Amino acid sequence: MPYIQISMSEKLDDKKIESLKAMLGEKIALLPGKSEAVLMIQIDDGKTMFFAGEAGKCAMVQVHLYKESPKEAKALFSSEVLKSLSEMADLPIDRIFLNFAEHSEWATRGSLK
Repeated sequence: MPYIQISMSEKLDDKKIESLKAMLGEKIALLPGKSEAVLMIQIDDGKTMFFAGEAGKCAMVQVHLYKESPKEAKALFSSEVLKSLSEMADLPIDRIFLNFAEHSEWATRGSLK
């Protein structure tokens, strides 16, 4: 189960949140073995955020994965998500950051994998 958490300064309306959710559901399939069917998303919009010591438009995307994904797939996923998020949330692309946490252990359905 991939888990994506987005924290951003901009407040999104319901239509934009739905579009963001749909985009992430589509783009997660760029990572081998991942799909929207098992994707969990958390969107924290309208947050007070600082970058380079000043408040302003910015976002942080954290992607948690069970097992490693190929670097090429993560690069494509990152590029697509950052571009789309920049357009959807009217954020400068150079103020959006994304990182991956790849876990060797993951508990789900009552047991540890």
